[in-house]
Amino acid sequence: MIANSGQRRHEAPLTRELISAQMVELGAEHFFVFEPALAEALVQLNAAATAEDGDTDVAVEIRQIVIAERRDTGLLVKTEPDFMTASVTVTGAYGGALLTGQQLITALQENHIVKGISKAVLQELLAQSQQLAPGEKLTMAVAFGREPCHGSDARFEPLVADASQRILCPQATEDGKVDMLDLGALITVEAGQALMKRHPPTPGKDGFNVLGKMISATPGQALDFDVGEGTEIDTTDESLLLAVKSGIPLRKSCGMQVDDALTLTGVDVSTGHIQFDGSVVINGDIKPGMKVSATGNITVSGFVELAILEAGGDILVTQGIIGRQQDGKALPCRLQAGGKIVSKFAQYVDITATEGVSCTLHMLHCRVQTSGLVSVMDQTRRQGTLSGGLIDAGQGVIAVNIGAAAGVPTEIVAFSQYVEWRERLGELHQQIESEQRNGLKLKQAKFKLLKVTADKRPPALIEKLKVASLSHQQNLDDLKQRYQTLRQRYHETLEGVQITAVGHFYAHIRCQIEKEMMTVTEEHGPTVVHYSERSLQRSPYHA
Repeated sequence: MIANSGQRRHEAPLTRELISAQMVELGAEHFFVFEPALAEALVQLNAAATAEDGDTDVAVEIRQIVIAERRDTGLLVKTEPDFMTASVTVTGAYGGALLTGQQLITALQENHIVKGISKAVLQELLAQSQQLAPGEKLTMAVAFGREPCHGSDARFEPLVADASQRILCPQATEDGKVDMLDLGALITVEAGQALMKRHPPTPGKDGFNVLGKMISATPGQALDFDVGEGTEIDTTDESLLLAVKSGIPLRKSCGMQVDDALTLTGVDVSTGHIQFDGSVVINGDIKPGMKVSATGNITVSGFVELAILEAGGDILVTQGIIGRQQDGKALPCRLQAGGKIVSKFAQYVDITATEGVSCTLHMLHCRVQTSGLVSVMDQTRRQGTLSGGLIDAGQGVIAVNIGAAAGVPTEIVAFSQYVEWRERLGELHQQIESEQRNGLKLKQAKFKLLKVTADKRPPALIEKLKVASLSHQQNLDDLKQRYQTLRQRYHETLEGVQITAVGHFYAHIRCQIEKEMMTVTEEHGPTVVHYSERSLQRSPYHA
């Protein structure tokens, strides 16, 4: 505070430095300075001094001007819009009191922050706040909500080996080497054998925000067995699925099927085309121009060359699938499976599989469409090249090498089924809006009823409105829950889809995940392309 009086005659003008020196003498060097007030004070004091020098009879007005003040440590609590994080901003004291732990706790309580508070972060914030320079700011997130952990749906555990693993895991010989031609015995089951076990859904774990409000978890869904032909549920244990006859097991997502098997030494003009209700085992090759169709699995121990295979289950080819280049025309070698397709290699093949496609050596110039994962690598992750063609894989692609050093154009589309997901979300959103309009009509009906005197309100109408309101609210809550669950699963699925090369990612690779696109124009080492922040990102791959 400065007072101007008549004691400064014939002295040098006051300056900012002189005032600062006086503040140091007073122990106020760390006070908060009101710069406009200080500037005004200097102007008035120096003007008054000039006037006094010219006329000793001039009356000098005595006026107090506050130029600085002591300020305690500043404290500001802020929450994110979703109330899942709360942060505290501390401003260093201007010569005032330092922050105390009790002040921190009180500030959080006043802002209703009661859950997820980290004591360790509070202690760190308190310690660092003591070292702040006057006016220096420090912000730390001190409270964290917990997202709900949604329950898992019922899980089905197969209790018999997967026939496709025979292709991926050749038998080891006595000397420790691997015999690529020896795939072990054909996988079969006997009557009464347990095929699959069902594990119950989990309820999930509720979350909370920093205000203490609980966020309900969505429990997992209970799912029934898909009881296929040749199977039944155990009468003493409803969680077990049993075989009722001997045969070849055909795995489904929620169940099993036991097929009769047709075994052939090969398929050529001598056998003709094969169409069988069950599984087909071919201990040899399928020659060019032949067609094999089965409602179950198709297992081929040799090569498939320029043939057409259609299976309700899996297609398993021990050696490889060989097609031929057809410029501008459909590829003559076509495989279609309701399950997955597994082979050592495939080249110039049109492949359609519901559950995924795997090759251990290479996949060259193929057209692939699957809702599952496309994998081109052996178990050691040392070999496996995907190059050329068009790959449409719902769950993404993983290979040792993608593309080729020669710059072979390769197109990979992942999560193309996003259109179907968005259509389902749009339908649910429209149903929610429709139900909300119904709710508005109910409110209007209730408002009209309230205008009628109580003795003239029809009891039947009152009851009808109550029932309708209850049904409306239940429907609306159910639709919103289904929408939120589907939306969350959409984003979780999208975030999990990747295009990965664990060895080399060559140039001229066109990638698409959802509707976002990226063209890789340079060669890279281990690389993963993924969806993040509404665009495709390319990052180094770390195993």
